[in-house]
Amino acid sequence: MQIQPHPALAHFVRHYLVLEERLAVNWHHRLFTDGNTGLVFNLGNASLHISNGTPSYHSAWLYGQINNYHDLSLSGDIKWIIVVFQPYGAHHFWGVPAEEWRDSFFPAHEMLGASINAVAARLLEEQQLSQQIRLIDTFLLRQLEKSMCPEAVVMQAVEEITKHDGTLPIEALLRTLSVNERTLERKFKLHTGLTPKQFSGITRLNASAKRVKKMRAVNTLTDIAYESGYFDQAHFIRDFRKYTGFTPHQYQREAHPLALNFLQL
Repeated sequence: MQIQPHPALAHFVRHYLVLEERLAVNWHHRLFTDGNTGLVFNLGNASLHISNGTPSYHSAWLYGQINNYHDLSLSGDIKWIIVVFQPYGAHHFWGVPAEEWRDSFFPAHEMLGASINAVAARLLEEQQLSQQIRLIDTFLLRQLEKSMCPEAVVMQAVEEITKHDGTLPIEALLRTLSVNERTLERKFKLHTGLTPKQFSGITRLNASAKRVKKMRAVNTLTDIAYESGYFDQAHFIRDFRKYTGFTPHQYQREAHPLALNFLQL
């Protein structure tokens, strides 16, 4: 379930994602890149084991831009509220260069201090989801008061790339923004952890994943490839597998998606 944040946060928080799942035994999940970063409040008893790492339990995690995908092993019950930031949102709130925590998934207190654990503890005390969302809104609004000024050209670039589902050529983007490529790339990487070209590829991939999920018998992968801006089906399938670890048909048949980019294996 997606919930919109307080209107004052909308430029920096895409949405809140609420996930609940009862896990009797260890289950493997796959998280693939969607171009956003996130703050996960763990309100259940789930412990997390990332790829070859050791299992850990924390009340809040942060994750940066994901290069391709991560396989996660979860045990216990999932009850998560995920703050899905705009691609530049976390940098705006806390000023940490986004490249420094790219492809990382780590306890939130390591970056945000003990106060984030206090927020998680208060969330556990609340039984109503509406109250929990209000608490998160309040926390982020307070952080917003201390945050830096947003970088307009980065926000505009993200908006343009997203509006065109990642198919807008970089040259056209530069003309629209009246900026040179070197300046845009430097600012974009600082704020998002990605280059504009990388973010465009991820955006295009996620737009195509939505089309694959909705695919009917009358559609073909070639149709979806062309709709998504690929030159041919082979290029599309290769790109899809690189980012998700699935072929498009495997992804479509996935029986238990918790979100577009988070699936039970």
